[in-house]
Amino acid sequence: MSEAPVGLLTSAASEKLLADRRVQNVPTPWGDAQALTGRIGGREAAVVLRYGEGLTIPSHRINYRANIWALRELGVRQVISQNAIGSVNPSIRPGDIVISHDFLDRTKSRTLSLFEDEDCWVRVDMTEPFCPQMRATLIAEASKHSERVIGRGVFVCTEGPRFETPAEIRALQLEGGDIVGTPLVPEVVMAREAELCFASIAPVINYGAGMAPAVVHFGPGSMNDVYYTGGLHDLVEKSIIDSVQALSAERTCHCGHGLKGGFHGKRPEWLRRCSLDEPE
Repeated sequence: MSEAPVGLLTSAASEKLLADRRVQNVPTPWGDAQALTGRIGGREAAVVLRYGEGLTIPSHRINYRANIWALRELGVRQVISQNAIGSVNPSIRPGDIVISHDFLDRTKSRTLSLFEDEDCWVRVDMTEPFCPQMRATLIAEASKHSERVIGRGVFVCTEGPRFETPAEIRALQLEGGDIVGTPLVPEVVMAREAELCFASIAPVINYGAGMAPAVVHFGPGSMNDVYYTGGLHDLVEKSIIDSVQALSAERTCHCGHGLKGGFHGKRPEWLRRCSLDEPE
């Protein structure tokens, strides 16, 4: 398998974003995961399409463990999560780009940990859920392409696949949410358990239910119109390319030590090359 230091979780990746692509099936303890490997901005990279090649997998049925571990097996150490999402905060408008600093988990039935089926458990620190080193790079590079980059935000992850109700959006506002979408959790948690750096770039393409007359998929002013016709998709891909080029291979954060001090029980055989191997 090809080794790629940078990974991307997204719903689609154009030929401009990922060049010289090839498909790789990666064995993991939770089944095979399909990844695209190639080059982003001239650097070797691996891309996992969350919803499958034909957008056939809803958020609540994604094999999150296999996807995260496949990236790790391909040599990835830094993961960019690309999420086209809705706004909960009236001051955040469609066309803005949010680089989240925190999240709220409002999922209901998803596997919560890589270690769910093992004779162990981990309690990873989530004081900084998103890698500060990667966040700084995403903010700096995206700001070269847009004046509407918001460098902080609370990402609310809901179960899906339906949209939220107006009452739910009002509740999320009261809880401090800024943007809302469905794929982030448990990706962000499992990335920490896998000791990967992880950060999200989230273009806003609609207001939450009740903040606009309706959530519209196609036509003037729709999510599709804002994201594609308005050029937001191309702008985000350029931001990702520049961010991949700018990411330092030297990690100065603490993401690579996520298991240190927080692992309890019997270490599974598949857990290799991690901070548990470091001397105390």
